[in-house]
Amino acid sequence: MDTSFLLPFSLMLLITLNIFFTLTLSATPTDFTTDKDALLALKQAITVDKNGVLSNSWLSNTSICDWVGVFCGIKHQRVTALNLSNFGLHGKLTPHLGNLTFLQSLDVSSNSFIGVLPAELSKLRLLKQLNATSNSFSGEIPRGILTNMSILDDIDLRFNNLSGALPSDICNNTPKLKRLLLRMNQIYGQIPTSIHKCSQMEELSFAMNMFSGNIPTQVGNLTMLTVLSLYDNDLQGNIPTSIFNVSLLEFISLGGNKLSGRIPTNLDNLLNLQVLNFSINNLTGHIPRQIGNLSSLIALDLSSNKLAGGVPKEIGHLTYLTYLYLYHNSLTGNIPSSILNVSSLEVIHLDRNKLYGSIPANLGNLPNLHKLHLSNNNLTGSIPKQVGNLTSLEYLDLGFNKFTGEIPTSVSTASQLEVIILRSNSLAGPIPDFDNLSQLAFIDLSSNSFTGLIPDFRNLSKLVNLQLRGNNLSGAESPNQELGFISSLTNCQYLMFLDISDNPMLNGTLPASIGNFSNLLFLLVSNSSIRGTIPHEIGNLKTLLFLDLSKNQLTGFIPTTFSVGCMPQSFDWNGNELAGSSPQFFHYCLTVQVLDLSKNQLTGFIPNTFPKGCWLESLNLNGNKLEGSLPKSLSNCQSLQVLDIGNNRIQGTFPDWTGNFTDLRALVLRSNNFSGTISSPTSKTRLPFPNLQVFDISHNAFIGNLPQGYLRNFKGMTDEKENLIGAQEQLYFYRYLLTLTVKGSDQEYKRMLTALTTIDMSSNRFSGSIPYSIGNLNSLMYLNLSHNFLTGGIPASLGNITELESLDLSSNRLEGEIPTELTNLTFLSTVNFSMNNLSGKIPQSSGQFLTFDNTSYVGNSGLCGFPLTRKCEEPLPSAMLKEGDHDYGILDGFCWQAVVLGYGCGFVIGGIVGGLIFGYERPKWLLEWIYRFYRIKMRSRRRNVAPQRRRRRRI
Repeated sequence: MDTSFLLPFSLMLLITLNIFFTLTLSATPTDFTTDKDALLALKQAITVDKNGVLSNSWLSNTSICDWVGVFCGIKHQRVTALNLSNFGLHGKLTPHLGNLTFLQSLDVSSNSFIGVLPAELSKLRLLKQLNATSNSFSGEIPRGILTNMSILDDIDLRFNNLSGALPSDICNNTPKLKRLLLRMNQIYGQIPTSIHKCSQMEELSFAMNMFSGNIPTQVGNLTMLTVLSLYDNDLQGNIPTSIFNVSLLEFISLGGNKLSGRIPTNLDNLLNLQVLNFSINNLTGHIPRQIGNLSSLIALDLSSNKLAGGVPKEIGHLTYLTYLYLYHNSLTGNIPSSILNVSSLEVIHLDRNKLYGSIPANLGNLPNLHKLHLSNNNLTGSIPKQVGNLTSLEYLDLGFNKFTGEIPTSVSTASQLEVIILRSNSLAGPIPDFDNLSQLAFIDLSSNSFTGLIPDFRNLSKLVNLQLRGNNLSGAESPNQELGFISSLTNCQYLMFLDISDNPMLNGTLPASIGNFSNLLFLLVSNSSIRGTIPHEIGNLKTLLFLDLSKNQLTGFIPTTFSVGCMPQSFDWNGNELAGSSPQFFHYCLTVQVLDLSKNQLTGFIPNTFPKGCWLESLNLNGNKLEGSLPKSLSNCQSLQVLDIGNNRIQGTFPDWTGNFTDLRALVLRSNNFSGTISSPTSKTRLPFPNLQVFDISHNAFIGNLPQGYLRNFKGMTDEKENLIGAQEQLYFYRYLLTLTVKGSDQEYKRMLTALTTIDMSSNRFSGSIPYSIGNLNSLMYLNLSHNFLTGGIPASLGNITELESLDLSSNRLEGEIPTELTNLTFLSTVNFSMNNLSGKIPQSSGQFLTFDNTSYVGNSGLCGFPLTRKCEEPLPSAMLKEGDHDYGILDGFCWQAVVLGYGCGFVIGGIVGGLIFGYERPKWLLEWIYRFYRIKMRSRRRNVAPQRRRRRRI
């Protein structure tokens, strides 16, 4: 065989291989250097390296393949994966990452990267996985990542600040994309219809963004989809029925949108579905019976919609169901007993519906039930004894229903109970022994009809919250005994909230042991017939935030231990700083923010022991027998929002220093002995009470003009300096309120704290006119200036207060006509102009004024027209004649006093003269004098008549 040709061929092959390997070996170091430079550029952009990973590992004198988080290919030693997850890095991603051309996986999740995702990442044609979740990236997602990376199959950008809209041609060149996770960003716009081109998509999560528009029906073409999460967006329209054709779906969450319409009924294909969440939408109609075909369902959440009808019994077919949330709908009917046969159920939430009937007796068939919420329905009957069989039950809420009977004693066998809420029912009888419920932390039995003594709770060592308000419970055998259960509760070292208010049979006195609660934050014992004095040991409650002892029969002084706030120094009884040691009660550093001792029989003075650093926000001493003046040390409580000392015997002048309370919302001084004038604000740059909502100074003895400094229209100022602040103060007055007397109900008082609608300065001695600027308080609903000495006319500007509902200007000295502008007040329901000097025609209209009867106008003799019987064309009585009228001649202006005086004087003089005449028995000269006077008068008359006759003859 001739082999001579093999020699040149072999030679050429050897030369070719030599050139190839030479080029390959010479090229590798260059590309290796490119990867290294890209990584060093990234290291340079890192501003914080908490764990020192890059600073200690990424060293230029070592191979990049040995760097932490860097993974190289075996053949070419190029970087194929970069995993910096959870390294504690701060900084930015650099565009140089686009030079890692062999990169297949990039994971920078769980760091603190900021800035944008580099557009150069779309150059990584071999990239399959991109994970940048849990950072602070912003800006838009680079377009190329979503549209032009043919190998990419996993994108996870959750928990960032990314924004912008998704490109309309998404998925055009990313056919292998399986996971697109964008949860919790700020991406907006519509979901592109081209999303269906990602035909291999398995997990799609756009949750917690700002997507709007409809859910594309094309989503139903993603036949490989297992997870569809679109909750918490602004999506609207109907739920596409096409979604329920995707048989592989395991998770559907569309909650927290604005979806409407009915729930689709084609649920038969979703045999793999485990989670169905349509909560917090506007869905209507009934829950479809086909829901019972979702045989793999574990969690069903249709809460917070507008669903009606009954709870379908077919839910009882879901043998794997663990979580059932149907609350906050309009569901009616009974609770199907079939549901309580699903032994896998752990949570049942049916509260805030319209369910009625009783709880099915087979409640005990749920051995795994942890939480049962049935509150806010119309359920009746008794609480089933089977509740004691729920050995895993931790949370029982049956509040706001119509349950009757007693609490079954079997409840005490549900040993895992942590929360029991039965409030607002019609339950009665004694409270059972809860001693076996060692895990119990929250008890709310409020607003029922429980009777008997409050039991001993000393064994409930984990008790945090105890609410027994609104029952008929008693606390002591006799009114003079201490409330023993309070002493037992002091063993509950974690107790923070205790409410035993509105138990009128409670009686008893507060024990000194009340000061032993080491963690108590809220103590509410109002309206419970508590007697005796307030124990000074209550000052030991160093963690107390809210104390309400109102509406009881407490007597004695206010304990000086209420030195609320932390004191940096010592003070004496008058609040003055001491150089030496302080009294014992000042050793306490209380944090009380709300103190309510109103409507008791407390006497003495308000303690002047409010220290610097006082944290008090609300002080209510209304309705006691307190005397003295308002203590100046109260000015230390700069956080005060409510100050109510009404209905006491406090005296003094208006406390101007309260104007320093910039957070004050309510100042109530009504029914005390305050006097003097209320001065206008002295500062033109800052008004007192910038946030005031309630200002009640009624039923005192204030004098002078109305406090126009609080009612002026600053918009009308002409002074140049005042004009500079006019706009700011005008805005202030639109928020400002001088408000009402607290007349009884606490609900009215609490409503007025937020209403900004009422002025009541009645029953004082204010004089002067009503300022025209009061018409700028355009949110006013109630205005009462009655029982003062106001003069002048009624301002026509009141007609600008379009929200006004009640107007009382009675018992003043107002004059003039009732302005016709008041007929514009369409919401006006009560008016009282009585006992003034008003005149003219009562305004007539087709609106509110026709509805007021004559009691609104009595005591104004110059008024006429409907509803009064006096017609306006009839002559006015003398008292109302205008100046210049002389219809009554010399009698004009006479009153009954003048007539009496004249008659009296004439009688006295006549008696004296008559006595003299007849005493001296000389009446003859009197008769002669009268006769002589008569003759002179007759001659004078004849002279006047004669010329008149002569003139007639000439005519």
